[in-house]
Amino acid sequence: MGRKADRWTPWKLLAPALLVEAVLVLGPLLIGFWYSLHNVRFFQIRRFVGFENYARVLASPEVLNALWVTAVFSVFALVLTFALGFALAVWLERDGRFATLMRAVVLVPYMIAMLVGSMLLKWLFSQEAGLSTLVLGPLGLGQHSILADPGTAMAALVFNAMWRDSAFAMIMLLAGLKAIPPSLHLAARVDGAGAWMRFRRITLPLMRIPILITLVRLMVHFVNILTFPLILTGGGPGNATEVVVLKMFRLGFSDHVLGQANALALMVFVVNLALVAILLALFRRAGRV
Repeated sequence: MGRKADRWTPWKLLAPALLVEAVLVLGPLLIGFWYSLHNVRFFQIRRFVGFENYARVLASPEVLNALWVTAVFSVFALVLTFALGFALAVWLERDGRFATLMRAVVLVPYMIAMLVGSMLLKWLFSQEAGLSTLVLGPLGLGQHSILADPGTAMAALVFNAMWRDSAFAMIMLLAGLKAIPPSLHLAARVDGAGAWMRFRRITLPLMRIPILITLVRLMVHFVNILTFPLILTGGGPGNATEVVVLKMFRLGFSDHVLGQANALALMVFVVNLALVAILLALFRRAGRV
């Protein structure tokens, strides 16, 4: 009896959390799937349409453009944010007054709400009163509007992600760096290993888990981002920065076609699962090599 009771004890302890997870995650997923199979206008379920909403979403040029914009933004934002966060973590690894001060400075954008930070950058990038005009003016580009040009608008969107989320990457990677025993680097120095060799042979292998967690967290965040494009660029100019979640938002709350919005949401959810699975597989394969 004692062994049977012990076997069920972990499940009893996990039951409240699993129940909350089912209510907050599984419940909305099932409701969203039900909506996606119906013609829903203004929150009123009219008729069953099967997978017609999925077909319409996949055939929409605007949705396909949003998927492409999301891919471009996510790749650039992920690579640059991770690289900047890793560089900051390596730079500020050693404890000291300067390092402590700079860590606090780097954390300031991350502590600011995404809405407030995006509005601040929108003001900085504005042509009328922004600081970008003061910088570009002496170069003869004072009349160029950063947020009105498709290329520079996307660059501003990526900069918004770097400016805020590099602090998160720094925190996660700095924790991983602190967990590496200093004796390993000391022994490598005694054996004549240089800084690059120590980084490649000691730091990177022992940082696999923090790197994986950071990449997964940033990737899911960027693929599902809404606040940055909604506030900073509004998806413009045209639809040059309209990411898939912003398109989903407009389908549901501007066009009031909730069936299509839920169909797109479920497809994005599946894409998220696939991306995480691919990333996990790549790290597992790298760990066996």
